[in-house]
Amino acid sequence: MEGRSFSHVLGSVLVFLLIGNFSLFSQETKLPDLMSPDPVKIKKVRDRPKIFRHNQLTIVEKPYKAPSSIPSNFVPDDSEVLFFTELKADRLLENKEAVVVFKTSLPKTTMERYYEYLISSFGHKILQSQKSEEKSLYLVDVLRHKILAITIHPGERGSIVKLFQKTTNGGF
Repeated sequence: MEGRSFSHVLGSVLVFLLIGNFSLFSQETKLPDLMSPDPVKIKKVRDRPKIFRHNQLTIVEKPYKAPSSIPSNFVPDDSEVLFFTELKADRLLENKEAVVVFKTSLPKTTMERYYEYLISSFGHKILQSQKSEEKSLYLVDVLRHKILAITIHPGERGSIVKLFQKTTNGGF
């Protein structure tokens, strides 16, 4: 008898829950509207880079990033690369020279400290440095086969930095 009464109680509880929560089951199932257009994704519009090539020289205006021949840490992530040039060597995947010009929101003094820290932390050697209010210049020996010239100019909102890299191949 106890087994029946338990099953009756359980059955009545389930019926009560189903009737009491009838609103859960009364919702209409909504199928996706396949004919409506997808929501518009807002994407930051960037100008396409302009690329000019002549023999071994490549010039790129408004590139998305700096060339691979410049050490990656020498161009901060938040900077806007204005243009770069590359002069390819006779060997595959090697550059004789590269120039990068970029704008950054960081002031000139902060960029000076950034490059001084970067050069010392990676074990590069400063061959020459010159600082004035108009510009700062660093000549750096990078990995014993690249010479990197860094010029920092104060700008309206931050600074403008020019990097010139030359592969030495035994001599400058």
